[in-house]
Amino acid sequence: MTNTRACFAVAALLIGASSSLRAQAIPRDANAARDSADAVATFRENLDAIHKRNRARYLATYVHSPQLTRHGLRTLETGYAGWSAITDNSWPDTLMVRELRVTPVAPGVVYGYYRYIGVNQGTASTGVSTRLFVRTPEGMRITVTASWPDTLPVPPR
Repeated sequence: MTNTRACFAVAALLIGASSSLRAQAIPRDANAARDSADAVATFRENLDAIHKRNRARYLATYVHSPQLTRHGLRTLETGYAGWSAITDNSWPDTLMVRELRVTPVAPGVVYGYYRYIGVNQGTASTGVSTRLFVRTPEGMRITVTASWPDTLPVPPR
C-alpha cells in the first residue's frame, strides 16, 4: 500500500469513528427533542422568575435534594438545604440573556448555557451561566448550576 492510500485509509477510519462517536454522544430521537424542549421551558421559567424576583418560582426550577450542585469561581457546594438562595433577597437590577442554548447529553439529561449581562448597583458584568437539567417526576429540573464572569479576578495569594 502506498503512503497516499495509507493516509486515505486512516482518514476514512477516523471520519467513520468520529461520526459513530458523535451519533452515540448526542441522542437524536423524539425523547431527546422533548427533553430539550422541556429544559428550555424550565430555563425560561428560571430566568422569568429572576426578572420578576419571584423566589418560589425560581426555587421550584431546581431539584430539592442533596444532589443539587452549585459552582462558582471559587466554590463547589452541594445540597438544597442551606442554599443561600432560599433566604437571600438579592436579585440583579438587570439581567439580559443572550445565546441561550441546550443540548441533550443522555436520556432525561440536558446541558444548557447562556451568556449574560448583569447590572447590580450600577455595575455591569458579563459572563456565562450553565445548567444541567434532569427529568424528575415533577418535570425537568436544574441539578447543576454554575456561573462565571468573562473577566476573572486575580486569585488571592
